[in-house]
Amino acid sequence: MKFLKGLLVIAMTLTLTACAGKDDEPIKVLAPLGAPSISLLGLAENENVTIDTVDGPNVLSAEMTKEDSEYDIIIAPINLGAGMITKGKSQYILDSVVTWGNLYIVGTDESALSSDGMFAAFGEKSVPQKILMSSMDVKSIQPEITYFASANEVQQQLISKKANVGLLAEPAVTATIAKAKEKGIELKILKDLQKEYKIKNNTGRVGYPQAALFIKKGCEDKVKPYVEEAAKFANETALKEKNSIKKAVETMTPEKIGVPNSEIVKKTWKRQNIKYVKANEVKDEISLFLKHFKLTLNDDAYSK
Repeated sequence: MKFLKGLLVIAMTLTLTACAGKDDEPIKVLAPLGAPSISLLGLAENENVTIDTVDGPNVLSAEMTKEDSEYDIIIAPINLGAGMITKGKSQYILDSVVTWGNLYIVGTDESALSSDGMFAAFGEKSVPQKILMSSMDVKSIQPEITYFASANEVQQQLISKKANVGLLAEPAVTATIAKAKEKGIELKILKDLQKEYKIKNNTGRVGYPQAALFIKKGCEDKVKPYVEEAAKFANETALKEKNSIKKAVETMTPEKIGVPNSEIVKKTWKRQNIKYVKANEVKDEISLFLKHFKLTLNDDAYSK
């Protein structure tokens, strides 16, 4: 019996220290395409970091629920990660919010919101729809809101003139406006949903906690210097040295991030609202956002 207890203690010790190591120990990171991947540009040149990117939530969900996931860090929509944690299905804890919303209503002009036609949107039953509903008085929007499977399809509806107004996320907003211009269609940003969310929900910050950085339990010390490196780039370097953004994108490659080119990331950086903030410093904002998904997080879901 003592022998079995000894084995159990050893096993628990190995589990808790699985991530312990030197400061420069290699790590693996998983993130979805777009702004969440862009939030990792500060690690683009770090040889000790392997970054994998995916399109869609399926792989993120699968890895967050694995007991033996190879990823030390996963960046995911905060509601997805919080949902896994509250169900007791995840070995990850919430460390930082990294993006604060990049959703915009794009259209021909303000009258498009009060005219008949189609309002092309994406993200039904997920963050884009929740933010649209909690930021705007949708009853006052005249065109019929029609949901499509992706932002690319919304772009197609706008460029083909099937829709005069649509919901998009940066950097797709800027790319769509540019493509439309090539076809003689003038589109512009009609509403910044981050600002609208602040007004309607009376928050102290423009935006909402959208994508978050989750750390595998026991790996906090191992990943800390890397998180600090990524945060310094996003919060300081990218704002002071705009060309550093282009260089980092070209190092990671636009394809891996899911953008057309490095110039568009540089151009849209401000509107992507990328900023690292420790999650335990913005619990009230996280709680407010998660209410839209009927989710709550206990204190032990946050890293220290």
